Amino acid sequence: MNRLKNNENCRLLLKILIIFAISRLIMLIMVPVYNGIMGTHRSFLFLMNEWDAKKYAYIINHGYTHPTDIDPQANWAFFPLYVIVCAALKAVTGGLINTYVIGMIVSNICIIIAAFFAVKGLKKQTSIKEEYTMIMPVLLFMAPYTFYCSSVYTEAMFIMFIVLFFYFLFEKKYMAAGIMAACSSGTRIVGCILVFALVVQLYIDMEGTKISFGKVKTFVMDMLKAPKKILSVLVCPLGAFAYMAFLNFFCGDAWAYKNVQIAWREDEYFPIIGVLWKACTGQIEPRYTYMGWFCIAILILYGYMFYRKYYSMAVFGIISLLVPLTSHVMSTCRFTAGTYVAFVGVYDILTRCNKAVRYIIMAVLIAIEIYLLFLWYNSDCWLM
Repeated sequence: MNRLKNNENCRLLLKILIIFAISRLIMLIMVPVYNGIMGTHRSFLFLMNEWDAKKYAYIINHGYTHPTDIDPQANWAFFPLYVIVCAALKAVTGGLINTYVIGMIVSNICIIIAAFFAVKGLKKQTSIKEEYTMIMPVLLFMAPYTFYCSSVYTEAMFIMFIVLFFYFLFEKKYMAAGIMAACSSGTRIVGCILVFALVVQLYIDMEGTKISFGKVKTFVMDMLKAPKKILSVLVCPLGAFAYMAFLNFFCGDAWAYKNVQIAWREDEYFPIIGVLWKACTGQIEPRYTYMGWFCIAILILYGYMFYRKYYSMAVFGIISLLVPLTSHVMSTCRFTAGTYVAFVGVYDILTRCNKAVRYIIMAVLIAIEIYLLFLWYNSDCWLM
Protein backbone atom coordinates (compact mmCIF):
# COMPACT_ATOMS: atom_id res chain seq x y z
CA MET A 1 0.00 0.00 0.00
CA ASN A 2 2.83 2.40 0.89
CA ARG A 3 4.51 1.65 -2.42
CA LEU A 4 1.31 2.63 -4.21
CA LYS A 5 1.08 5.85 -2.23
CA ASN A 6 4.67 6.71 -3.08
CA ASN A 7 4.32 5.84 -6.74
CA GLU A 8 4.05 9.05 -8.77
CA ASN A 9 1.92 7.46 -11.49
CA CYS A 10 -0.53 6.03 -8.93
CA ARG A 11 -0.86 9.42 -7.22
CA LEU A 12 -1.46 11.10 -10.55
CA LEU A 13 -4.05 8.53 -11.58
CA LEU A 14 -5.85 8.89 -8.25
CA LYS A 15 -6.07 12.68 -8.66
CA ILE A 16 -7.37 12.25 -12.20
CA LEU A 17 -9.98 9.73 -11.07
CA ILE A 18 -11.23 12.10 -8.37
CA ILE A 19 -11.73 14.90 -10.91
CA PHE A 20 -13.32 12.42 -13.30
CA ALA A 21 -15.74 11.23 -10.60
CA ILE A 22 -16.75 14.82 -9.79
CA SER A 23 -17.39 15.57 -13.47
CA ARG A 24 -19.56 12.47 -13.94
CA LEU A 25 -21.41 13.19 -10.69
CA ILE A 26 -22.35 16.57 -12.17
CA MET A 27 -23.72 14.77 -15.23
CA LEU A 28 -25.81 12.50 -13.02
CA ILE A 29 -27.11 15.41 -10.92
CA MET A 30 -28.14 17.24 -14.09
CA VAL A 31 -30.51 14.38 -15.00
CA PRO A 32 -33.11 15.08 -12.25
CA VAL A 33 -32.50 18.81 -12.75
CA TYR A 34 -33.35 18.47 -16.44
CA ASN A 35 -36.34 16.18 -15.79
CA GLY A 36 -37.64 18.56 -13.13
CA ILE A 37 -37.41 21.61 -15.37
CA MET A 38 -38.75 19.92 -18.50
CA GLY A 39 -41.33 17.71 -16.78
CA THR A 40 -39.91 14.50 -18.21
CA HIS A 41 -38.80 11.17 -16.73
CA ARG A 42 -35.88 10.30 -18.99
CA SER A 43 -32.96 8.13 -17.92
CA PHE A 44 -29.28 9.05 -17.88
CA LEU A 45 -28.58 6.59 -20.72
CA PHE A 46 -31.31 8.07 -22.87
CA LEU A 47 -30.26 11.69 -22.27
CA MET A 48 -26.54 11.07 -22.83
CA ASN A 49 -26.85 9.26 -26.15
CA GLU A 50 -28.44 11.44 -28.80
CA TRP A 51 -28.06 11.62 -32.59
CA ASP A 52 -24.84 9.89 -33.75
CA ALA A 53 -24.73 7.76 -30.59
CA LYS A 54 -27.74 5.89 -31.93
CA LYS A 55 -25.88 5.32 -35.20
CA TYR A 56 -22.86 3.91 -33.40
CA ALA A 57 -25.07 1.68 -31.23
CA TYR A 58 -26.74 0.32 -34.37
CA ILE A 59 -23.37 -0.48 -35.97
CA ILE A 60 -22.17 -2.18 -32.78
CA ASN A 61 -25.29 -4.36 -32.77
CA HIS A 62 -25.91 -4.93 -36.49
CA GLY A 63 -22.91 -3.79 -38.51
CA TYR A 64 -22.80 -1.34 -41.41
CA THR A 65 -25.76 -0.51 -43.62
CA HIS A 66 -26.02 -2.95 -46.50
CA PRO A 67 -25.76 -1.30 -49.96
CA THR A 68 -29.30 -2.46 -50.82
CA ASP A 69 -30.78 -0.61 -47.81
CA ILE A 70 -32.98 2.34 -48.80
CA ASP A 71 -31.85 4.60 -45.93
CA PRO A 72 -30.06 7.58 -47.58
CA GLN A 73 -28.10 8.26 -44.36
CA ALA A 74 -26.10 5.06 -44.60
CA ASN A 75 -23.76 4.68 -41.65
CA TRP A 76 -20.64 4.36 -43.79
CA ALA A 77 -19.58 7.84 -42.63
CA PHE A 78 -18.76 6.42 -39.19
CA PHE A 79 -15.26 4.98 -38.96
CA PRO A 80 -14.88 1.51 -37.44
CA LEU A 81 -12.21 1.32 -34.71
CA TYR A 82 -14.43 2.60 -31.87
CA VAL A 83 -17.21 0.30 -33.05
CA ILE A 84 -14.84 -2.69 -33.18
CA VAL A 85 -13.63 -2.11 -29.61
CA CYS A 86 -17.21 -1.70 -28.33
CA ALA A 87 -18.40 -4.79 -30.20
CA ALA A 88 -15.47 -6.81 -28.82
CA LEU A 89 -16.25 -5.72 -25.25
CA LYS A 90 -19.91 -6.59 -25.77
CA ALA A 91 -18.93 -10.03 -27.06
CA VAL A 92 -16.60 -10.63 -24.08
CA THR A 93 -19.42 -9.73 -21.68
CA GLY A 94 -21.75 -12.16 -23.46
CA GLY A 95 -24.02 -9.43 -24.77
CA LEU A 96 -25.53 -9.05 -21.31
CA ILE A 97 -24.71 -5.35 -20.97
CA ASN A 98 -26.71 -2.63 -22.72
CA THR A 99 -24.94 -1.37 -25.86
CA TYR A 100 -25.03 2.24 -24.67
CA VAL A 101 -23.45 1.22 -21.36
CA ILE A 102 -20.72 -0.62 -23.30
CA GLY A 103 -20.03 2.44 -25.46
CA MET A 104 -19.95 4.77 -22.47
CA ILE A 105 -17.55 2.45 -20.61
CA VAL A 106 -15.17 2.50 -23.59
CA SER A 107 -15.46 6.29 -23.97
CA ASN A 108 -14.85 7.01 -20.29
CA ILE A 109 -11.85 4.67 -20.07
CA CYS A 110 -10.37 6.33 -23.17
CA ILE A 111 -10.70 9.85 -21.78
CA ILE A 112 -9.14 8.81 -18.46
CA ILE A 113 -6.17 7.34 -20.33
CA ALA A 114 -5.98 10.53 -22.39
CA ALA A 115 -5.92 12.73 -19.28
CA PHE A 116 -3.20 10.61 -17.68
CA PHE A 117 -0.84 10.76 -20.65
CA ALA A 118 -1.71 14.39 -21.40
CA VAL A 119 -0.43 15.36 -17.94
CA LYS A 120 2.68 13.18 -18.28
CA GLY A 121 3.38 14.59 -21.73
CA LEU A 122 2.90 18.21 -20.66
CA LYS A 123 5.17 17.69 -17.65
CA LYS A 124 8.03 16.79 -19.96
CA GLN A 125 7.18 19.35 -22.62
CA THR A 126 6.54 22.38 -20.41
CA SER A 127 8.27 21.71 -17.06
CA ILE A 128 4.81 21.87 -15.49
CA LYS A 129 4.54 23.14 -11.92
CA GLU A 130 2.71 20.96 -9.42
CA GLU A 131 -0.04 23.57 -8.99
CA TYR A 132 -0.86 23.29 -12.72
CA THR A 133 -0.89 19.48 -12.88
CA MET A 134 -4.65 19.05 -12.72
CA ILE A 135 -5.64 21.81 -15.16
CA MET A 136 -5.63 19.49 -18.16
CA PRO A 137 -7.81 16.76 -16.56
CA VAL A 138 -10.31 19.46 -15.57
CA LEU A 139 -10.36 20.70 -19.15
CA LEU A 140 -10.74 17.21 -20.62
CA PHE A 141 -13.53 16.25 -18.22
CA MET A 142 -15.39 19.52 -17.67
CA ALA A 143 -14.57 22.10 -20.36
CA PRO A 144 -17.23 23.00 -22.97
CA TYR A 145 -18.19 20.15 -25.33
CA THR A 146 -16.37 17.46 -23.35
CA PHE A 147 -19.65 15.74 -22.45
CA TYR A 148 -19.32 14.00 -25.83
CA CYS A 149 -16.42 12.06 -24.27
CA SER A 150 -18.86 10.30 -21.96
CA SER A 151 -21.33 9.38 -24.69
CA VAL A 152 -21.32 6.71 -27.38
CA TYR A 153 -19.29 8.98 -29.66
CA THR A 154 -15.74 8.61 -30.97
CA GLU A 155 -14.44 11.83 -29.37
CA ALA A 156 -12.89 10.19 -26.29
CA MET A 157 -11.08 7.47 -28.26
CA PHE A 158 -9.94 9.98 -30.87
CA ILE A 159 -8.56 12.30 -28.18
CA MET A 160 -6.80 9.35 -26.52
CA PHE A 161 -4.96 8.41 -29.71
CA ILE A 162 -4.02 12.04 -30.39
CA VAL A 163 -2.67 12.45 -26.85
CA LEU A 164 -0.67 9.23 -27.20
CA PHE A 165 0.56 10.37 -30.62
CA PHE A 166 2.00 13.59 -29.21
CA TYR A 167 3.28 11.81 -26.10
CA PHE A 168 5.36 9.42 -28.23
CA LEU A 169 6.24 12.17 -30.71
CA PHE A 170 7.88 14.36 -28.08
CA GLU A 171 9.62 11.25 -26.73
CA LYS A 172 11.05 10.88 -30.26
CA LYS A 173 9.43 7.46 -30.57
CA TYR A 174 8.29 8.16 -34.11
CA MET A 175 7.09 4.68 -35.04
CA ALA A 176 4.90 4.48 -31.93
CA ALA A 177 3.55 7.93 -32.82
CA GLY A 178 2.81 6.75 -36.36
CA ILE A 179 0.91 3.73 -35.03
CA MET A 180 -1.18 6.00 -32.79
CA ALA A 181 -1.90 8.17 -35.83
CA ALA A 182 -2.97 5.07 -37.75
CA CYS A 183 -5.34 4.15 -34.94
CA SER A 184 -6.74 7.68 -34.88
CA SER A 185 -7.32 7.56 -38.64
CA GLY A 186 -9.28 4.37 -38.10
CA THR A 187 -11.41 6.25 -35.59
CA ARG A 188 -12.05 9.42 -37.60
CA ILE A 189 -10.78 10.46 -41.03
CA VAL A 190 -9.19 13.62 -39.59
CA GLY A 191 -6.67 11.37 -37.86
CA CYS A 192 -4.82 11.17 -41.19
CA ILE A 193 -3.82 14.82 -40.69
CA LEU A 194 -1.51 13.80 -37.86
CA VAL A 195 0.97 12.92 -40.59
CA PHE A 196 1.59 16.67 -41.05
CA ALA A 197 2.26 17.08 -37.32
CA LEU A 198 4.71 14.17 -37.50
CA VAL A 199 6.58 15.67 -40.47
CA VAL A 200 6.73 19.09 -38.79
CA GLN A 201 8.15 17.61 -35.58
CA LEU A 202 10.62 15.46 -37.51
CA TYR A 203 11.85 18.60 -39.26
CA ILE A 204 12.19 20.46 -35.95
CA ASP A 205 14.01 17.57 -34.28
CA MET A 206 16.39 17.15 -37.22
CA GLU A 207 16.90 20.70 -38.51
CA GLY A 208 15.61 23.13 -35.87
CA THR A 209 12.79 25.65 -36.13
CA LYS A 210 14.20 27.88 -38.87
CA ILE A 211 12.97 27.18 -42.40
CA SER A 212 15.08 27.74 -45.51
CA PHE A 213 15.44 26.06 -48.87
CA GLY A 214 18.79 24.62 -47.81
CA LYS A 215 17.41 23.18 -44.57
CA VAL A 216 14.38 21.69 -46.31
CA LYS A 217 16.69 20.06 -48.85
CA THR A 218 18.89 18.71 -46.05
CA PHE A 219 15.80 17.42 -44.22
CA VAL A 220 14.62 15.54 -47.32
CA MET A 221 18.05 13.98 -47.81
CA ASP A 222 18.30 13.02 -44.13
CA MET A 223 14.84 11.45 -44.25
CA LEU A 224 15.81 9.37 -47.28
CA LYS A 225 18.65 7.96 -45.19
CA ALA A 226 16.28 7.07 -42.32
CA PRO A 227 13.87 4.34 -43.51
CA LYS A 228 12.34 3.90 -40.02
CA LYS A 229 11.31 7.55 -39.97
CA ILE A 230 9.87 7.27 -43.48
CA LEU A 231 7.94 4.19 -42.41
CA SER A 232 6.55 6.03 -39.37
CA VAL A 233 5.17 8.67 -41.74
CA LEU A 234 3.70 6.11 -44.14
CA VAL A 235 1.98 4.26 -41.29
CA CYS A 236 -0.12 7.29 -40.24
CA PRO A 237 -3.11 6.90 -42.61
CA LEU A 238 -3.27 3.09 -42.53
CA GLY A 239 -6.40 3.00 -40.39
CA ALA A 240 -8.33 5.09 -42.91
CA PHE A 241 -6.91 3.10 -45.84
CA ALA A 242 -8.02 -0.15 -44.20
CA TYR A 243 -11.56 1.18 -43.84
CA MET A 244 -11.56 2.42 -47.45
CA ALA A 245 -10.48 -1.06 -48.58
CA PHE A 246 -13.38 -2.52 -46.60
CA LEU A 247 -15.85 -0.05 -48.13
CA ASN A 248 -14.58 -0.85 -51.62
CA PHE A 249 -15.26 -4.53 -50.98
CA PHE A 250 -18.52 -3.97 -49.06
CA CYS A 251 -20.31 -1.42 -51.23
CA GLY A 252 -18.08 -0.89 -54.26
CA ASP A 253 -17.01 2.65 -53.30
CA ALA A 254 -13.83 3.29 -51.33
CA TRP A 255 -14.97 6.90 -50.86
CA ALA A 256 -18.43 5.96 -49.57
CA TYR A 257 -17.69 7.53 -46.16
CA LYS A 258 -17.29 10.88 -47.94
CA ASN A 259 -19.92 10.54 -50.66
CA VAL A 260 -22.67 9.65 -48.20
CA GLN A 261 -22.20 13.01 -46.43
CA ILE A 262 -24.57 14.61 -48.94
CA ALA A 263 -27.42 12.97 -47.00
CA TRP A 264 -26.59 15.35 -44.12
CA ARG A 265 -25.29 18.43 -45.92
CA GLU A 266 -26.56 19.80 -49.20
CA ASP A 267 -25.30 23.37 -48.74
CA GLU A 268 -22.51 24.47 -51.05
CA TYR A 269 -20.26 27.43 -50.25
CA PHE A 270 -16.86 28.54 -51.44
CA PRO A 271 -14.52 26.43 -49.32
CA ILE A 272 -13.31 27.90 -46.01
CA ILE A 273 -13.50 31.62 -46.85
CA GLY A 274 -17.04 31.44 -48.20
CA VAL A 275 -18.14 29.15 -45.38
CA LEU A 276 -16.81 31.48 -42.68
CA TRP A 277 -18.12 34.59 -44.48
CA LYS A 278 -21.64 33.18 -44.76
CA ALA A 279 -21.60 32.04 -41.14
CA CYS A 280 -19.98 35.06 -39.47
CA THR A 281 -22.13 37.60 -41.35
CA GLY A 282 -25.35 35.90 -40.28
CA GLN A 283 -26.42 34.76 -43.74
CA ILE A 284 -27.38 31.32 -42.45
CA GLU A 285 -28.89 30.04 -39.20
CA PRO A 286 -27.95 31.86 -35.93
CA ARG A 287 -26.34 28.70 -34.51
CA TYR A 288 -23.98 28.70 -37.49
CA THR A 289 -23.13 32.36 -36.91
CA TYR A 290 -22.02 31.36 -33.43
CA MET A 291 -20.01 28.45 -34.81
CA GLY A 292 -18.39 30.69 -37.42
CA TRP A 293 -17.10 33.10 -34.78
CA PHE A 294 -16.11 30.13 -32.62
CA CYS A 295 -13.91 28.93 -35.50
CA ILE A 296 -12.33 32.39 -35.82
CA ALA A 297 -11.52 32.35 -32.08
CA ILE A 298 -10.01 28.87 -32.33
CA LEU A 299 -7.84 29.89 -35.30
CA ILE A 300 -6.58 32.81 -33.20
CA LEU A 301 -5.85 30.33 -30.39
CA TYR A 302 -3.82 28.20 -32.80
CA GLY A 303 -1.94 31.32 -33.84
CA TYR A 304 -1.10 31.85 -30.17
CA MET A 305 0.10 28.25 -29.99
CA PHE A 306 2.48 28.96 -32.87
CA TYR A 307 3.79 31.93 -30.89
CA ARG A 308 4.27 29.65 -27.87
CA LYS A 309 6.13 27.17 -30.15
CA TYR A 310 3.60 24.32 -30.08
CA TYR A 311 4.30 24.02 -33.79
CA SER A 312 3.23 20.45 -34.56
CA MET A 313 0.09 20.73 -32.43
CA ALA A 314 -0.90 24.02 -34.03
CA VAL A 315 -0.39 22.63 -37.53
CA PHE A 316 -2.62 19.66 -36.73
CA GLY A 317 -5.25 21.90 -35.14
CA ILE A 318 -5.40 24.34 -38.05
CA ILE A 319 -5.63 21.70 -40.76
CA SER A 320 -8.16 19.63 -38.81
CA LEU A 321 -10.39 22.71 -38.54
CA LEU A 322 -9.96 23.75 -42.17
CA VAL A 323 -11.08 20.32 -43.40
CA PRO A 324 -14.72 20.64 -42.21
CA LEU A 325 -14.71 24.32 -43.22
CA THR A 326 -14.43 23.24 -46.84
CA SER A 327 -18.14 22.41 -46.66
CA HIS A 328 -19.82 23.90 -43.56
CA VAL A 329 -19.38 25.16 -39.99
CA MET A 330 -21.77 22.45 -38.76
CA SER A 331 -20.41 20.56 -35.71
CA THR A 332 -17.09 22.46 -35.77
CA CYS A 333 -17.31 23.11 -31.99
CA ARG A 334 -17.52 19.38 -31.33
CA PHE A 335 -14.79 18.65 -33.88
CA THR A 336 -12.48 21.21 -32.25
CA ALA A 337 -12.95 19.77 -28.77
CA GLY A 338 -12.42 16.30 -30.23
CA THR A 339 -8.98 17.14 -31.64
CA TYR A 340 -7.49 17.86 -28.17
CA VAL A 341 -4.84 20.42 -29.17
CA ALA A 342 -7.10 23.43 -28.48
CA PHE A 343 -7.12 22.34 -24.84
CA VAL A 344 -3.32 22.61 -24.82
CA GLY A 345 -3.60 26.23 -25.98
CA VAL A 346 -6.15 26.99 -23.26
CA TYR A 347 -3.96 25.17 -20.74
CA ASP A 348 -0.96 27.31 -21.68
CA ILE A 349 -2.98 30.50 -21.24
CA LEU A 350 -4.32 29.38 -17.87
CA THR A 351 -0.84 28.60 -16.53
CA ARG A 352 0.16 32.20 -17.30
CA CYS A 353 -2.75 33.73 -15.39
CA ASN A 354 -2.63 34.56 -11.70
CA LYS A 355 -4.39 32.14 -9.40
CA ALA A 356 -7.63 34.12 -9.01
CA VAL A 357 -8.05 34.74 -12.75
CA ARG A 358 -7.24 31.11 -13.53
CA TYR A 359 -9.90 29.84 -11.14
CA ILE A 360 -12.47 32.30 -12.47
CA ILE A 361 -11.82 31.25 -16.09
CA MET A 362 -12.02 27.57 -15.20
CA ALA A 363 -15.25 28.14 -13.25
CA VAL A 364 -16.75 29.93 -16.27
CA LEU A 365 -15.71 27.07 -18.58
CA ILE A 366 -17.32 24.53 -16.24
CA ALA A 367 -20.50 26.62 -16.03
CA ILE A 368 -20.67 26.76 -19.84
CA GLU A 369 -20.23 23.00 -20.00
CA ILE A 370 -23.11 22.48 -17.54
CA TYR A 371 -25.33 24.73 -19.67
CA LEU A 372 -24.29 22.86 -22.84
CA LEU A 373 -24.99 19.57 -21.07
CA PHE A 374 -28.54 20.76 -20.39
CA LEU A 375 -28.90 21.63 -24.09
CA TRP A 376 -27.54 18.18 -24.94
CA TYR A 377 -30.11 16.51 -22.72
CA ASN A 378 -32.73 18.60 -24.53
CA SER A 379 -31.45 17.49 -27.99
CA ASP A 380 -30.83 21.12 -28.92
CA CYS A 381 -29.76 21.68 -32.52
CA TRP A 382 -27.22 24.34 -31.42
CA LEU A 383 -24.90 21.48 -30.52
CA MET A 384 -24.87 19.96 -34.01
